[in-house]
Amino acid sequence: MKIIEEEKTDIICIQEPYTFQIKAAGLLKKYKTFTSREGRCRASVVATNNQIDTMLIEKLSDADRVVVEIIKGNLKIILVSTYFDRENLMEHHSKKSKRCCVTLKEQGY
Repeated sequence: MKIIEEEKTDIICIQEPYTFQIKAAGLLKKYKTFTSREGRCRASVVATNNQIDTMLIEKLSDADRVVVEIIKGNLKIILVSTYFDRENLMEHHSKKSKRCCVTLKEQGY
């Protein structure tokens, strides 16, 4: 992934990553790759900077959504990478996203 090195990208969201045995493949092992551990994942987050603390929020992640807590110094971000299946109505995705936001708020994120 030459472009990652050239652009010095810290966090990448990938839709429909190539997977092998339920893991995203084709990425360097030095990168932290976050995907759902259920089924064929269609969303992933890759952290390339080891100076940034990252953690998968498994409770809110599934095959179509990956939720990652990112901390750098005093800055804390919750990144949600979501795959919207065109076979589902937008209302379905909207409700699912709203539930995720409500749960994050309830858990103090």
